[in-house]
Amino acid sequence: MKNKIFKNMSYIALITVICTTVFLSAVAYSRYMSQVKEGIQNEAGYMAESLNQHENQSLDAYKDITISRITLISSGGRVLYDSTGKEKTMGSHKNRKEFKEARTNGAGESTRVSRTLNKQTYYYAVRLSDGSVLRLSRETQTILNQVEGILPALILMMAVVFVLALALSRLLTGRIIEPINRINLEHPENENTYDELAPLLVRIHRQNEAIEEKIKEIKEKQIEFTTITENMSEGFLVLNKKSVVLSYNTSALRILDIDKDQCSNQNVLSINRSHEFRSAVEMALDGESSEEVMEFHERKYLLMANPVTVSGAVKGAVLMMIDVTEKEEREELRREFSANVSHELKTPLTTISGYAELMKDGFVKQEDIGRFSEKIYTEAKRLISMIEGIIKLSRLDENKIAQEKENVDIYQLALEIKNSLSMKAAEAGIDIQVLGAPSQVSGVRQMLYEMLYNLVENAVKYNDSGGHVIVTAASMEGRPTLIVEDDGIGIAPEDEERVFERFYRGDKSHSSEREGTGLGLSIVKHGAKYHNARIQVESEVGRGTKIAVIF
Repeated sequence: MKNKIFKNMSYIALITVICTTVFLSAVAYSRYMSQVKEGIQNEAGYMAESLNQHENQSLDAYKDITISRITLISSGGRVLYDSTGKEKTMGSHKNRKEFKEARTNGAGESTRVSRTLNKQTYYYAVRLSDGSVLRLSRETQTILNQVEGILPALILMMAVVFVLALALSRLLTGRIIEPINRINLEHPENENTYDELAPLLVRIHRQNEAIEEKIKEIKEKQIEFTTITENMSEGFLVLNKKSVVLSYNTSALRILDIDKDQCSNQNVLSINRSHEFRSAVEMALDGESSEEVMEFHERKYLLMANPVTVSGAVKGAVLMMIDVTEKEEREELRREFSANVSHELKTPLTTISGYAELMKDGFVKQEDIGRFSEKIYTEAKRLISMIEGIIKLSRLDENKIAQEKENVDIYQLALEIKNSLSMKAAEAGIDIQVLGAPSQVSGVRQMLYEMLYNLVENAVKYNDSGGHVIVTAASMEGRPTLIVEDDGIGIAPEDEERVFERFYRGDKSHSSEREGTGLGLSIVKHGAKYHNARIQVESEVGRGTKIAVIF
């Protein structure tokens, strides 16, 4: 404070001297220029009056009675006469400011400074009655030239003022500051100093108490806030109005895949530059809440950004990042499921409705009624099978499995399924073989039966006449394993990941020739998941498919 008072007094003295000097210099220079301009204008006026009254008189007569430079310029801008005798070497003056003003208004003036010579010249031009322009000019002092003359006195005066300011400030500040420096700010109520400071000391005492209470409250809230945010699975960021991160939680670092040094006091837009992230932050800092779905490291996050306002002004923003990957996937599956169900159910219903309408309206011959009825029956069975499959999948999705688990011999199960599908395989010209040895699995027998049945049925269905299906049920490397192999049409590489989706059927050109609901492998997938089993698929187009379920 002592140094501050001294500096302020020194600055005031310095500014006062400079301002006074500048003001006086400006006033003196203004008067000087006014006198010069008035003298040149009067000379130009007298000279122009004489030239207008007496034509063709020589300007040399005026050269000796004035210190001003005389120039006569034609109405086109060509120099006709110059008192320096250099009129032949001088260029056109038609673009000179004073010339143009004189041609337009009768008189004109301008001041130009030579930067190389540091000289200033004042020009005054008057239009004569014949249209030519008489111009007088004179070199004048610049304001810097005038200041240079008083510079030594100015420096001396500033030095004297500084010395006086230094002595005075040290004396005064010492007397003022000494009692203040003795104040105990932790217990100001016990101090005996200036009466004028008594209200301030009381306020400091009350403020200390309030600050202690606030600090205690803030610490409690900080602990509570940290406990809550650190146990959140959602990412949490607090920004100021310049997009700088003020606070964050561990989940935010995990989601954004950064460490503390990359987040704390950093601009949030340098952490993630995606369009969705930038858009959410900018909208929040503009005072608008927003929600964006952001994809990051193959995960999808709902980014919720809300502005923080104080008295109507935006002071920052709060960002929440919620992992919605599973939700988005479920929504996508739900949409695909609804679309697929609608499409798959529509086909048999359309066939049944069409055939029934033809029969109702009597457009079917008596001998064709049996064939039409068979078609209706076949499509109805397909429809019932599809609905049963959908119900099974729904129960599997919701884990509504009523049966209790038991030990099931998967080798014996494979033999039963071979017998069940033997007639269908014989009609298609497919040979089914069962290999292996008894192997026990703890599970729901009906569900295991449906899993293996669907695998073997698909192997028969998507095979060619003369093909083979080999079912192996045994313990391999200590784990019960079911393997279904065929030498049929195979699965394209791009379809291997999707064949377990509901209603998805790879190679539509071949699949359309074979009846099916597209739900079989989806039931296999859900059944495997229920039994904590793993599915492996090996396939080559035109060479066959091998699917293994490892329990």
